[in-house]
Amino acid sequence: AIGVVINTLTALLFLRGQHDLNVRGAFLHMVADAAVSAAVVVSAGLMLLTGGLQWLDPALSLVIVAVILSGAWGLLRESAAMAMDAAPPGIDVAQVRSWLAARPGVREVHDLHVWPLSTTRTALTAHLVRPSGESPDVFLADTARGLSETFGIDHATLQVETGELDCDLAPDEVV
Repeated sequence: AIGVVINTLTALLFLRGQHDLNVRGAFLHMVADAAVSAAVVVSAGLMLLTGGLQWLDPALSLVIVAVILSGAWGLLRESAAMAMDAAPPGIDVAQVRSWLAARPGVREVHDLHVWPLSTTRTALTAHLVRPSGESPDVFLADTARGLSETFGIDHATLQVETGELDCDLAPDEVV
């Protein structure tokens, strides 16, 4: 019973940080520990009160396994996507491409990649064909700031090209 209380209180401490994959994993772990402890207490109490019902312990164990698996499945899916450098959930790469293409002087966007650096930071690389315009430094700083404010992409590496030479990475099928 003490384990139920301690694990529940610990899980509540992790409740606020659910946007972070690591914190969500710790939260699920503590909730699972609390559930296991609660199942042990409940099944032991019912077996003591009834003098039988030996099937309660394995039955509650199976229910807990189902709950843990359902919670862990989403965590596993997000972890696998992160390991594969997939675009983070909530970032539409097509919208990022359109936003970059709409920047002043940009004629083309290619070799665009968006991936998580960690559970809380996102990176982007892209080639922008921009023959002329304002200072490249001002353009790059404004674009990086806009990517951060609009999409939460806080680590942008942008390569500006004038379009005088063909870039080997320009075709969409090149990764």
